[in-house]
Amino acid sequence: MSPAGPIPPLRARYRHGLRKAVGASAGPYGYTLTVWTTGAVLIHARGVPTTAKALYFMFGAVLAFSAVGALAYRGKLAVRAKAVSHPVLWGSFHFVPVATSIGAATLVAHFAQGWTAWPLAGFTATAIYLTFVAAQITFFEEQVFEELEHEVEDVERELVEEL
Repeated sequence: MSPAGPIPPLRARYRHGLRKAVGASAGPYGYTLTVWTTGAVLIHARGVPTTAKALYFMFGAVLAFSAVGALAYRGKLAVRAKAVSHPVLWGSFHFVPVATSIGAATLVAHFAQGWTAWPLAGFTATAIYLTFVAAQITFFEEQVFEELEHEVEDVERELVEEL
């Protein structure tokens, strides 16, 4: 139990992390890497897209961002984005989310048929990136929370010993 009350259940902490990932993903470098590399994989496998195919890719990415946002905010249409409350350095290295998105885009590029590869790759890369970042935030915030809890216990113990 923390000084602020009981530790919320994992599901609540995960949703909290998911909200932070969606709210903070409008411009982070990880998402930029994901979109750029997904496009590069598709161009390598499918050639330079027409304007329509580029728009299909954008549609898929926007649809995934909206779907993950609806999941995070339980379908509320008007929400205020929440930024990460404190820096979590190790949780900010987006290696796994970006690499997994690239892998998924590669599979889509080689196995999806025709124009459907473009929206499907945009959707898949965006959805994987956001959900994996949420998992990282959830994991690393839990680590930070546990460290802070131990620090509070140490201070409490020192105060009791002084009395």
